[in-house]
Amino acid sequence: MDKAIIMKEWLKTRLVFFACLAVTLAVGGYAVIMMNRLIQLKGVEHLWLIMLLKDNSFVDVLKYLPLAVGIAVGVAQMAPEMAQKRLKLTLHLPCGHGRLVGLMLATGLVELGAVFAAQTAVIAVWDFTILPPELVGRVVLTMLPWYFAGFAGYLFVSAICLEGTRSRRVMLGLLGVAVAMACFLQPAMEAYNGMIPFMLILTVGLLSLSYGSIARFREGRQD
Repeated sequence: MDKAIIMKEWLKTRLVFFACLAVTLAVGGYAVIMMNRLIQLKGVEHLWLIMLLKDNSFVDVLKYLPLAVGIAVGVAQMAPEMAQKRLKLTLHLPCGHGRLVGLMLATGLVELGAVFAAQTAVIAVWDFTILPPELVGRVVLTMLPWYFAGFAGYLFVSAICLEGTRSRRVMLGLLGVAVAMACFLQPAMEAYNGMIPFMLILTVGLLSLSYGSIARFREGRQD
């Protein structure tokens, strides 16, 4: 049954997954090309100087992309459950509701993780050819809050799509906007290093939102 549920979720999201993967890899490749272009024009020493003195990570072009990817996967996966009245049928599957929601969310989170890991690999592998490990680490740590925004965006969109009441959807939407905005307030490299453990804990906590939406749906709380 677990495999059948995962396959059902994959069939809903596979096109969006591959589209997002292609876009994120293309944008990651573009960031690499821009860095390489600067090296060709002014040398690698100039690149290092800008990174060290001006806190420029050269990956700002992908700043909001993880959030867009998270929202896209969430809509593709969860919107049909409500728009096409599938959720009631899904909840009648011979699987515990908690496990069912967990498998649905796990499928989406794994897809996001694969997309974000692929983009990070493209940038990090190339950076290692021209930068010391310390600077590569700074670039990756700078991107982590953006990826957190992607996971958070997915979890909020999932909860909103599964929520049956308008007032609750509005509340979740406003909270989601606030959390996403908090990930982009500090433009400096590694500005969120001290917040990374909190972000990990918050991401786990956001999983409960969809469970709450499902619980209210089962109780018949719908507009």
